[in-house]
Amino acid sequence: MNYIDKYIYGVVKYLPEKEREEIARELRANIEDMLEGDHSEENIIRVLEEMGSPYDLAVSYMGKDNYIIGPRVYHAYLEVMKVIAVVALVLGIIIFTIDLITKGNEIDSLGSVISVIIGGFGTIFSVLLGFAFWVTLFFVIIERTDSIDEIRSSIDKPFKVSNLKEVPKVSRKKISKVEMIITMVFTIFSIYIFLFRNDLIAIYSRGQEPIRAFNPDVVSRYMFIILITGAFSIFVSTLKLIYGRWNELLGILSAVDALISLGVVALILLSSDIINPEFIDYLNKIIGDIGVNGVTSLDSIVSGIIAFVCVMTLIEIGTSLYNGFRKDDSVKLGRR
Repeated sequence: MNYIDKYIYGVVKYLPEKEREEIARELRANIEDMLEGDHSEENIIRVLEEMGSPYDLAVSYMGKDNYIIGPRVYHAYLEVMKVIAVVALVLGIIIFTIDLITKGNEIDSLGSVISVIIGGFGTIFSVLLGFAFWVTLFFVIIERTDSIDEIRSSIDKPFKVSNLKEVPKVSRKKISKVEMIITMVFTIFSIYIFLFRNDLIAIYSRGQEPIRAFNPDVVSRYMFIILITGAFSIFVSTLKLIYGRWNELLGILSAVDALISLGVVALILLSSDIINPEFIDYLNKIIGDIGVNGVTSLDSIVSGIIAFVCVMTLIEIGTSLYNGFRKDDSVKLGRR
């Protein structure tokens, strides 16, 4: 692999994928002009070192040189933040609607309507603020750890062609952004509802207090592990958005994420006191007349859910490892 390909790859790997091929062609044309027909190794090295660090050149294409989130992950960061904003908005709308339905008999004045609306906006703001902080922290860590060598070399010493890294010989399967967005939305929505608004997972009867399906005290017991598991899942999805294509690391992390999620789901559902006793009593009253035991039916449902999650987890692990270690087409570097 020649120095020109290495240099072009060193620049475009920090840029948005949709812009890489066009900028690679532009860079190659500029380099050819500067070589003036002399393709000797000495002249190529001279021209590339005059152009400077690939990292600095990539920053110049971004049009910014002061940032918290660097050029390599900036566009992925914006995409994730848009997802968080959409999730917060959807959560607020859903909870506002459910509150209107379930608390309809309590809403009897303008003040109560305003209270529900404020609660919906409060949900949007709290979700947006909380996840925005953690997502920003994730990206700062990824940016600093992944690009620290390039940053240090561009500051401490002049760029040398000998420092260029090899161009990967193969590309990997492209990761669907839509799939990652759906995954993040589902993760955030599920965690928020289960941990903070599990009162919505309940049986509502007119004139009576809602009967929650899950015991809130038991749910709070698992809060830390659920939040950590959710954070890891969002972290893996964020990495997928950043890299854009599968690799061995993403395959392994995705498989580990699936296993951890399965373990947490099984741990919670198999807890003897996770289901609210009042909910079981109500279930027994409803279906007792047809000769079905509510507890037995509930155990069967839980077992079915765990079996389904196990099957889906095995599929997810197999798919992740396959995509992570499978090799596809060659990397495009703007060759004519």
